[in-house]
Amino acid sequence: MSAKLKIQPVTPVALLPLVEMAEQLRATLPGYEELATPTGRGERSDFAFDLAHLAHHDSNGFLIASRNNDVLGFAASFVRSRQLLLSHLWLVPDLADRSVAHALLRHVAAYGARSGVNDLACHAVAGPLVQAVCFRYGMRPRFPVYRLTLPKTTALHLGLELSHFLAGHELTDEQVTRKAGTGEPERIDRLLRGITRTLDHEYWLGQRGLRLATVQEGRRITGYAYGGAGQCGPVAAITTEAAQAALGWALRFAAESSESDVTLYVPAVFESGLETLLEAGADCRAQSLWMSQLPATGMERYVLASSTLC
Repeated sequence: MSAKLKIQPVTPVALLPLVEMAEQLRATLPGYEELATPTGRGERSDFAFDLAHLAHHDSNGFLIASRNNDVLGFAASFVRSRQLLLSHLWLVPDLADRSVAHALLRHVAAYGARSGVNDLACHAVAGPLVQAVCFRYGMRPRFPVYRLTLPKTTALHLGLELSHFLAGHELTDEQVTRKAGTGEPERIDRLLRGITRTLDHEYWLGQRGLRLATVQEGRRITGYAYGGAGQCGPVAAITTEAAQAALGWALRFAAESSESDVTLYVPAVFESGLETLLEAGADCRAQSLWMSQLPATGMERYVLASSTLC
């Protein structure tokens, strides 16, 4: 008789092994192979930062599946507006099967129901099994998300060009400290139906130390962009022109803080941005899938922050 499968919230002690597991599994996916080698300077990966952020603020949606003392996989999810977003579902290949994935997603969906959400969504990075399980829970494929890379010099040149399409400026450290102007991104998020949370903005500005710029059309702020070491995005905008200009700021910030290629995650529905990046020579390294129960809104002028906080 097999031992009972346990689904439990993440604990601080369990977090580091989960991060290492997810990093190893991600590096086996096509287009992510270069992430198999640690940075070598003691730097934390994007997974380490983002999963620690989710574990701290969203532990009820961060669930571990285990049997006996063996971890079989985990799911990380969080609520934004009226949507529950599943940003991670990783399974240990030799230990877990489809039933483990279903058990994790069943508990994630129950957490969403308790939180009053009306939509489930997933950024399905880990492949067909995750997509199939999400489909069983009413999520449907909406569009691909492309993992693109650009050489640093190309990203900087393109960023300078795009950022001059519209008026815009970077928020100074003093403005960020006083939160002067930092409310504009949150206003844009509300117009885009809660695409990001206040605590995520605080995380990007504080713990990640990213730079923030806003762009405007006339007197109205219509877009924002984050960027810095190891991250290009998020970018969000109300108009296509603002999205292009904001993309430029994100590329500039990422390139100026990077020692290697700039990586970004672009939804296929952001057609103008995707076309611009590909024309500039961006390399499409990998494709993931955005799935949701309800049609996605606002993503046609959006660049994901990362594969985790999307």
